[in-house]
Parts: sequence; C-alpha cells; structure tokens
Amino acid sequence: MDNVKHVNAKHFLTPTGLGTGYACNPYVGCMHGCIYCYAKFVSDYQKREEPWGTFVDIKEYPNYDILRSNGDKSVIFSSVTDAYQPIEKTERRTRKILENIYESRLQVRFLTKSDLILRDLDLLTQMQSIEIGFSIALDDETAKIMEPNAALPSKRIAALKTIHAAKISTFVFIAPIFPKITDVFAIIAMVKDHCDYIMFDSLNLKHAENKANVFKFISTSYPELLPLYQNIFEKRDNSYYRNLAVLIRESANTFNLDLRIVFPESR
Repeated sequence: MDNVKHVNAKHFLTPTGLGTGYACNPYVGCMHGCIYCYAKFVSDYQKREEPWGTFVDIKEYPNYDILRSNGDKSVIFSSVTDAYQPIEKTERRTRKILENIYESRLQVRFLTKSDLILRDLDLLTQMQSIEIGFSIALDDETAKIMEPNAALPSKRIAALKTIHAAKISTFVFIAPIFPKITDVFAIIAMVKDHCDYIMFDSLNLKHAENKANVFKFISTSYPELLPLYQNIFEKRDNSYYRNLAVLIRESANTFNLDLRIVFPESR
C-alpha cells in the first residue's frame, strides 16, 4: 500500500461523548477494505481523496499517560478502524499501547476481524478488565469478496476459541447480517461454547456508495435475492429483521445463551 504515513496525535484516548467511555483508534483508515463499511463516511474520512481501504495513517503519540480520573474508565479498540488490521503486524502501534496500559484499571474492550490479536495474549491475559470480540457474519468464500483483506471468518473463530480457553471474556458480533446470506444460526452453533454473549446487527446501507456496492454484489452473485434487498433497503420493509429477531430470541432459550439484538426490530 502506497498511501501510508505517520501523523501526530495528542492522546491515544478519545472521549466518546458518553461520559465514561473512551475510544482508541491507533490508525486512521483501514486496510480491510470491507465494501459495506460505514466508518468511511465519518466526517474526517470524507475529506480524503483516496478510496477507502487504500490509505492508512499511523498515529504517533507523545505519551501514553492515563489520567487518574481515567484509570477506571472504559476504552474500546476501535470505533472507526481495526486495531489489528494488517499493518499492525509490522507497525505494532496497538502492541505499544498495550505495553503501556496493561497494568492499568482501564476496562478494555476489543472488536476486531483479525486473528493477529493472538500475538498479544501475553499482555491481554495480564489485564485486570479485558473483553475481546470478533465480528463474524459471512462464510470464508463470501468474506473473500466482501472483506477482502480481513482474516477469514474461520481464522477468527479459531482465535476466539484460543482466547476463550485463556479465560478471557469473549463475545461475537454477528454483523452486518446480510439477509438470506448470513447463516446466523450456523454461526451461533460454531461459537456458542466459546463466548460469553453474542450480539446481532443488521446491514447498514444508508449511504449510496455502500448500497451500490452491496447491490452490485447481490446482482452478480445472488440475483434471486435482489427483490428481497430492494424490499428491505428501498421500500423499508423491516419484516425480515423483525422475524429474525423472534427466531434469535427463541434460540436463546434453546441454547441458554446471552443474545443481544442491536438492530431495531420495527420502524
């Protein structure tokens, strides 16, 4: 990738505006190149001329000080990038942050699409409060198209198992759910014994570029599903996700699982 540069950042923690939480985004941009990603529409990214997935800025921090008032607050890696995207393998920005905070009282939460996080188990297992989640929504073959530079879902599941076995709290985020493509209940069956809870969210196609990319994929690979996608994302018929929510809740009783539905069940 040619569009890589170093940028100075004031602090590695950014207030989320929710009062108690912080976000840490060690990078600007993301190499995973997911065609449905809505992070690329964050205001700062819209000023970039480079296409999403082709640029990464590596943040340089003056220090890794944790203010006393922040010591017992929460921080999520990451809100608009992936802390373990491919460039982390060589740049080790996330690793550097962990080396400076692993003994803190911060309540740390990761959400990633990468098995690279296994590299840092030596630090993660020493943290007082740590939770690690993986986004998983597609099979390997579909993910190669939709998430071209992310670790395959099968590798994420393998990493999940290793981390859970290491006695770290884990969760799976089944998102975005592609109607009739994401096999929600197959994923539940694969991960249910290796996570503390599972979250679910719908596909976000509010932005025209995302919608065009996904509809192009559907038209090419699943033309029989195009009317369904038009019904959901153009006519705003939410019955698919509403019915899915009912089935998810029923499965929670069957498997005795903590299942958390994020998407709106009605409009």
